[in-house]
Amino acid sequence: MLVRALIVLLTALNLGVAAWWIARPAPPPPAEEKLPLGVARLQLLDEGKRTTTAASSLAAGKPAQTPSGEASPSETKPGEALKLAEAKPADAKPADATSTSAAPAETKPAAAKPEAIAAATPPPVPATPPQCFSVGPFADAAAADAARAKLLPLAQKVSSRSLSGGSNARGWRVYLPTANADAAQAMAQRIRTAGFSDLFVMSGADANAIALGRFRSEESARRRGNELAAAGFAVKVEALGESSGQVWLDAATATAKGEALRVAAGAQRWRGISCDKVR
Repeated sequence: MLVRALIVLLTALNLGVAAWWIARPAPPPPAEEKLPLGVARLQLLDEGKRTTTAASSLAAGKPAQTPSGEASPSETKPGEALKLAEAKPADAKPADATSTSAAPAETKPAAAKPEAIAAATPPPVPATPPQCFSVGPFADAAAADAARAKLLPLAQKVSSRSLSGGSNARGWRVYLPTANADAAQAMAQRIRTAGFSDLFVMSGADANAIALGRFRSEESARRRGNELAAAGFAVKVEALGESSGQVWLDAATATAKGEALRVAAGAQRWRGISCDKVR
């Protein structure tokens, strides 16, 4: 019984495989190989002639001839095939495949449109209008010339002017310059401790300097300065405004401020002026 069951099973399997083989779908045709753009398919030099000759021979009922005039191998007798093989030249070279390949087309870059060039070009940055400042005073022309050389890297134009014809002083002042805000506060506390309460820390053009009094006459200002000097403070006494014989430097700049110009020139004061004064 077991043997019969195996025979029936094998018979059923064979019938199933045979039915699948008969009913299977036809295989798809081979996919055509696609070459890259610009690359031609390789072809032997005598391939086209051989195909044409074979087609014409079949139509006429004659055996196909090779380009050299020989019969095709399918129509050649065994004895003649040996003779043809011996008659072929041994130094036959394969056709140069590169001779039939088409050279890829040269592509030239497209010319940029004027609109694209204009869009890629950044707009010009507007020039910053210059600002003008006056720094000084300087005791003489030599001191002003030395300060002028220091201002030239920071300013586009620097001119000097010397005051004459009397004094334009609007009074006198006593003050003590310091390095920074912390030093100014510490110095102000020392002065108060020494008994001088009439003071304040200035800002603006005279930032970090300590004002110690303003007087109408030079005599009163000198007296105040001597009192502070006797207490150990290196104060300065100077006229407010402009005095005869002083030299000032007028500078036009687009990158620096008045305080930077004053520090660079080693001047005492600075103020903003009209650029018409800078010649």
